[in-house]
Amino acid sequence: MKKLAVLISTSLMFASAPSFSEVYVGAKVGKSWLDDSCTSSVCDDEDSTVGAFLGYQMWDFLSLEAGYDYLGEFQNGSMKDDISAITLAPKANLALTDDISLYGKLGGAYVDYGSKNDWSYLGAVGLEFDSHQNVLVRLEYQTLTDMNNDVVRAAGNSATLGVVYTFGGASQAEPAPVVEPEVMVVEQPEPEPEPTWVDKTYQTTTLGESYFALNSTELKPESAPVLDKLVDFLAEYPESEVVIIGHTDSTGSEQYNQMISEKRAQSVSDALQQRGIEQQRISVEGRGELEPKSSNKTREGRKQNRRVEIVIPSFDYQIQQ
Repeated sequence: MKKLAVLISTSLMFASAPSFSEVYVGAKVGKSWLDDSCTSSVCDDEDSTVGAFLGYQMWDFLSLEAGYDYLGEFQNGSMKDDISAITLAPKANLALTDDISLYGKLGGAYVDYGSKNDWSYLGAVGLEFDSHQNVLVRLEYQTLTDMNNDVVRAAGNSATLGVVYTFGGASQAEPAPVVEPEVMVVEQPEPEPEPTWVDKTYQTTTLGESYFALNSTELKPESAPVLDKLVDFLAEYPESEVVIIGHTDSTGSEQYNQMISEKRAQSVSDALQQRGIEQQRISVEGRGELEPKSSNKTREGRKQNRRVEIVIPSFDYQIQQ
C-alpha cells in the first residue's frame, strides 16, 4: 500500500482591503471662475488655478485632506485682486469599480481675497482613477462660498485635473519567500500487491483570482466553481479533511486584521457546509497579517496578501479497479 500526501492550496484573493492607513500628496491645475463678482462693465472673473494638497486616508471610504489653492487674479472695475485659500475637509469615497471611485468633500477654507482675509465654506465632488502603482488621477469640481473683499461677496469655482501619489501603509521587513507545497508520494513497505486495487493521486490546485465582494466577507458567485470542485473531491474521499486559513495584509490594526481573516475563512467553511460537507471535517483558522505572501510596501503586494488558503492534509486511501 502507498501513503499519498495530498495538499490543495487555493488562494481566494480579496477585492480590496477592508481598511488601511496611508499618507498621500498631490497637485492639481485647471480653470477658475467667480460667481456674483462683477459690479462694473470692466470685469474679468475667469483665470487659471493651481493647487497642492496633503491627505491621510484612514479607511477605504474616508480620509482627511488639507490643501492650498491659488485661484488666480480677478478684476472688478479698477480693482485687481489675487485670491488664494488654505482648505481643510474630510473626503468620503464611494468605490464604483476596483479602479474608479466617486468622492465628495465638505469642509472649510481660510481665503485671502485681495487685502481681506475671511473664512469660507468648501464643497467638492470628483472622480478618482487608480493605476495600482501608487499613483491616482482625479477630476474635481470645487466651490468656495461667501468670499468677501469688502466690495463684493462672491463664490469661487474651479474645475481641475489632479495627480495623487500615495506612500503606502507602515513599512515592514521583506517577508521570507514562501515555498509552495508540492504533491508528495511517500513509499512505505507494502504487502503482496492486490491486483484489484490501484493508487490514485490528486494534483495540487492553486487559483489567484478575486472571490470576495468589495470591502466584504461575503463570497462572490464566481467562487462557486472552485468550491464545487473541492466539494466533489471531499465527497469522493470521505477520509479527507479540510483546513481553511484566512490571511490579510498589514494595513489596519492587528486585531482588526485577525478578525477579518477569521470571518472570511468562516465564510468559506459555511459555503462548504451548505454543499453537504460535515462541520467536523472542517477546521477554520485566521492568521491575520502574520504570514504575508508578498511585500506589504506596494498595492500589488498587499493585494496578494489578502487571501484565503484551503488545505487538504495528507490521508490514506485506495481505489478498487
